[in-house]
Amino acid sequence: MFPETEIEERVDRLEVALEQFITEGRAQMREVNAGLLRLERNSERDRREHNKRWGELANKMGTVVEDIVAPSLRRIVLDDLGFGEVEFFAPRVEKRHPVTGQAREFDVVVAGPKAILLNETKSTPTLDRVEAFVEFVKSGQFFEYFPEYRGRVLKPVFSSLSIPESLVAYLTRQGVYAVAMGDDVMQVLNLKEVVE
Repeated sequence: MFPETEIEERVDRLEVALEQFITEGRAQMREVNAGLLRLERNSERDRREHNKRWGELANKMGTVVEDIVAPSLRRIVLDDLGFGEVEFFAPRVEKRHPVTGQAREFDVVVAGPKAILLNETKSTPTLDRVEAFVEFVKSGQFFEYFPEYRGRVLKPVFSSLSIPESLVAYLTRQGVYAVAMGDDVMQVLNLKEVVE
């Protein structure tokens, strides 16, 4: 056995070592917690930056699809919809409502002597987006934004690179032309079925 003084010295050294271990452990835990907090802040910043980039990409995809669709609409109004002369053709028209002042962007507006084509383009067509467009068309608000075209027939067009058959059927029932990529060019998918 060990003499009592030696045991006391060993216990004292053990207490000192344990206290030092606890102190160093606490310091390391503080460093780990600080590192985790920095990582969490960076992760939040990274997440926000990531979401911002996705939003920018989604917006760019939308404008890319609009850029593909718009030139085809000039051909479609002449060849398929029988507009005759095109008086006005404009992509991305922004107008303010004369009463409410609310700004609205119209993807493509084409005016002929007797008819107006209003196009809505979506890179990802969904039932919600189609219903919102149909509701706007049926509300008659278009002619509030464009009173100069009152008295002309409104020919609504919903377009995308691809439109599911179920949405084409819905658009047809609502009297809206569906335009999407065919074999080689953009085409009206329900030209004969839409009743004006």
